[in-house]
Amino acid sequence: YSNTLTPYTNEFDYLNNEALQQVRSQLRQGLPVKQCESCYKVERDGGESFRMRDTAEWKEKLKIQDLDTFEPQLIYYDIRNDHTCNLSCRICHPGASSQLEKEYKKLNWPIRSASRKHKLTEIVDLDTIQQLQIAGGEPTIMPEFKQFLENAIAQNRTDIGLKIITNATNINLEYQNLLSKFPDKEFTVSIDGYDLVNRYIRWPSNWKTLVTNIHRIYKITDRVSFNVTVSMWNVSNLSKLVLFLEKEFNRPLIFLNEAVPNGRANITPFNRPDHEVVVADLEKLKTCVSYQTEDYFKNKVDYFLLKMKTRTIDVNALRKFFDYNDQLDQSRNVRLENFVPELHACKSYL
Repeated sequence: YSNTLTPYTNEFDYLNNEALQQVRSQLRQGLPVKQCESCYKVERDGGESFRMRDTAEWKEKLKIQDLDTFEPQLIYYDIRNDHTCNLSCRICHPGASSQLEKEYKKLNWPIRSASRKHKLTEIVDLDTIQQLQIAGGEPTIMPEFKQFLENAIAQNRTDIGLKIITNATNINLEYQNLLSKFPDKEFTVSIDGYDLVNRYIRWPSNWKTLVTNIHRIYKITDRVSFNVTVSMWNVSNLSKLVLFLEKEFNRPLIFLNEAVPNGRANITPFNRPDHEVVVADLEKLKTCVSYQTEDYFKNKVDYFLLKMKTRTIDVNALRKFFDYNDQLDQSRNVRLENFVPELHACKSYL
């Protein structure tokens, strides 16, 4: 809300805020709102969006029968007010990664800083909250999240549901002990490729450490899902990652999400000129268990296949992408061909 309508203040009136009342009115009438545009885009292309999935989940959880008489309650918080992070992901932006912010400054690239005037512990009302979704940055290295957990434990609010979006590179014993106090918790692990592909995108993650930490998360809770941001870098090698996850972990829930332009370049997957390579790998996903059993996964694979088969190549955007990528490679002293050789081969298209 605060990123799309107006800056957050401590005087924010959730029930009577005029702009938010307008949003509620439009949604109740079935009218679109700009805040949901990314989900509408998925739905127009035949996919099931997070909007649809989460709405169904909360309708059941709150036992909502009539939207017209239902009184809104501020019980669920999605907090992303701290960009403290230990990775510099190519699909990310400085507003969500302190490491990427440092790199942008080193490269003299402009930065649009996010406002972080309010702390997590100031925003969330521990008396009424039922569920918290926390992302970053990386929550496991954010002091504010640790303070929130300690405050909740001190006030006997361990009944709060926790949804933690993590890169799984720092599952330390301290957080394991704190989280053990909360029975209702789930993790979404952000992972974008198998081994070296993930290291290249989510720099400088270590594959062995990552897999070990994911197994540690499964010991904390079996409610674990995986979020894969489909981009220029991994759209030609998704099958290897998905097949590994299905073999390594028990019935993993895998979400495929389209990357969005990051302000420096168009990193969406549909400007890859090696059409045959990409389509061949996407077709392999149809053999996966997730495709056979999860409608959301199936719809996304079908969506990516349809878009790849009907897209057109923007040569200027492709040139700009490689310029952006080459500068990051130089900054990190790595070479694209050593990590994603099929993408490196696309340079010949120019």
